[in-house]
Parts: sequence; C-alpha cells; structure tokens
Amino acid sequence: MKLCDFCGFYVGPEDIKCRNCSNPIAGRQVFEEIEYIPKVDTQTKPSEEIVYIKPKSKMYNIARKVTVLIILIGIVAAPQTQSLVKGTMDYWDEINTPYYRIPESIELTMVRNFTIYLQDSGYSDYSLVISKPYDTPVWPQQDTNNWQTVTDFSSIPQYEENEAGRMEWANRLEGAERDYIEIEYKVKVETLRPELKVEDSGKIEDLPEGYESYLVDEWLIEPTMPEIKELATQLSNGTDGNVIKILRNIYTYITYNYTYQQSAIPKSCDETLSGGYGDCDDLAILFASIARAAGIPAWLELGRIPAFINTSSGCELRDWGGHAWVNALVPLNDGSVTVVNIDLANSYFMWMPPYRVSDWVDDGNGDNLYSYYYLFSSKGTAKATYLENSYISDCKTIGEIKLEEL
Repeated sequence: MKLCDFCGFYVGPEDIKCRNCSNPIAGRQVFEEIEYIPKVDTQTKPSEEIVYIKPKSKMYNIARKVTVLIILIGIVAAPQTQSLVKGTMDYWDEINTPYYRIPESIELTMVRNFTIYLQDSGYSDYSLVISKPYDTPVWPQQDTNNWQTVTDFSSIPQYEENEAGRMEWANRLEGAERDYIEIEYKVKVETLRPELKVEDSGKIEDLPEGYESYLVDEWLIEPTMPEIKELATQLSNGTDGNVIKILRNIYTYITYNYTYQQSAIPKSCDETLSGGYGDCDDLAILFASIARAAGIPAWLELGRIPAFINTSSGCELRDWGGHAWVNALVPLNDGSVTVVNIDLANSYFMWMPPYRVSDWVDDGNGDNLYSYYYLFSSKGTAKATYLENSYISDCKTIGEIKLEEL
C-alpha cells in the first residue's frame, strides 16, 4: 500500500496525484499533450483557413536569384536591347549637346548691280574693274577637289578683260547720265574642314620649292620688317619647326592681341602693330607677313561674305561685303602638301564654313594685290562714283555638319 508523501493519505494504484492534497505522486507524472493554437489576426474572418508555408531553404533562394540575374544579362546582351540602349543614349546626347550646325554646302545665285553717276556737273571717264569669280581651288591651293564651283555667269553689258585677267567696264559720263552694270552667276560652295592634326604636319625644311613669291615682300605684306622677323622668331620657338604649330602660334598671338576694327583701306603692318587693331584685310596681311618671315608660304584670298546668316529654317544670307582671309602651305608627314585656310576676323583656324564667295587668289604680284582694292577710277571735269547693290536671288543648303566646337 502506497501513501502520499505530503499528507500520508492512501494512494490508489492508478492515482497520479493525491486524492486528499492533490499533490502529484512521485514516479507517476504524465506529460499532457498540449495542442498548439496559433494566434489569429483579429481582422481575419473566423471562417478563413490559416495556411502556413514552410520557408524555402537558403540554397533555393540563391538559385532563384542567379536565375533572375542570368535572364537579365541575356536581355541586356540581346542585339535588340543594345540597339535600343544605343538609340536612347544617342538621343540623350543629341538633346543635351550644344551643337553648331553648319551646311555641308550652299548653292546660291549671286547678283551684283552697279550704278555709276557723276557727283557734280561736267564729264568723267570712269573705269570699273572687278575680279571674275571662278572655280577654286586654283594654283597654289594644292587640292584637286573644288570647294567653289561657278556656273551660268552673265554680264550686262559685256566686259573687257584687262591684262590682270579682271573684268573691266569703261565709259564717259556727262551731266545726269548714268550707267548700269549687272553681273549674275550661280555658285556652289563647300565647307572646308580637313582632318588635320599637329602630328600630321611636316617641318619647315619639308616645304617644297616653287613658292618663293609667297615668302618675300608683296605690297603691304612685309616679312622683312625687323619687328615682323622678331615676332616670327618668338612664335617659332619651341615648335621644332612644326608648321601647324607655328601657324597656330601666329593665329593665337593675333587673335589675343589685336581688336577687330573696320577701316576704309588696308593698313601697313607697322600701322597694325602700333595701333593694336585692324579689319579682316589688316589682320590677314599681318598674319601672312609673320608666316612668310617664319619660312611658311602664305597669301591672301579675297572675296565676299554675308553679314546676316540664317540657315536654321532655310537659306537667308544678306548684306554681302568684301572679305579677306589667309591661305598657308603645310607639308605633311606622308610627303604631300596641302593648303589650310585661316580667317582671323571670324576665328576660323584651318577650316571655313560655306558662307563665302571667293573672287580672287593672290598670285604673288604686289601690283595685282594693290589693284584689287582700287577697283574704280575717274578722270575728267567732274568726279564719277558708284553704288553697289548685291543680293542673293536664290539659295539652298545641302546636308548638315554638327560641330561641338568651331
């Protein structure tokens, strides 16, 4: 017979706790199975069944991520995706890059009208001389591709050709008489932008013979002036004779030290040096003088450019006037030579946009260079003069070049 250890009351063979004091009987405890009742959200409807999903293993999650990554890489690497991405990036660059838009070429019809009359009573024998535009380049431009092509040239009245190859009209006016001259022609002008780098240039000693007339004094071009020779020496220092480096130094020197200011007639180098200013002719003459003193053949090209340009929504070129720029000979490492264009007034170094018409290229003869600027003469009891009205009767642009810098 077993008694309770706590109160001494009789304990039956099946009792697991004392019937008197309710304390458990040693050796007879049974662990009751407790049913787990999950906590239910109070917002969950009583009728909804709560489903518990066993979490996936870590390896399962890694495999899943790798699979997604492989799919993404495949999509990105696909040609269609690459094309789409490139197109998007190109479009983004397009709308965020400030391009200069230059026509590849321009086709125009130039009309020049001259009215000649007397300023007072009497008579005058006048002469009007104009250079006839032609296809360029011509010698010494060293290029087989024309950047200017002239067609359908006409003149009313017909001109005579003088000994310099220029057009000349001559007549006598009396009293209120007037003469009218009109020339018209079509011209196509290309943008000149050669892919030349400093390392493509040869040296002074690589320049060919045959250009001696572009190394000596010629009217206002004065490479023998002491001041010009000193400038040429300074601007050649440190270049190792590289022709493009020297030309760049001359260009930088003039553009940083001289102010553009229009003048009636070209000035001498001495006047430009002392005054610190000049127009397109004066700056071109100064440049050619320094280049020649440095041993680089350089010469002027003369023509016309518009003061107003609008090609964004058509082709509008107005207010044409005379202009001068410089050409210089550059030897190349492959043994050939080329000619580069430099416009000091408009800050174009070794390139030119198509907004121009060339009338005449300096032939190395100082008398011909001088006479280009003095196209009209009058002799008699009265003084004759002229008015010119130049305009474009037709114009269109062809193609487009986008430049991030000029």
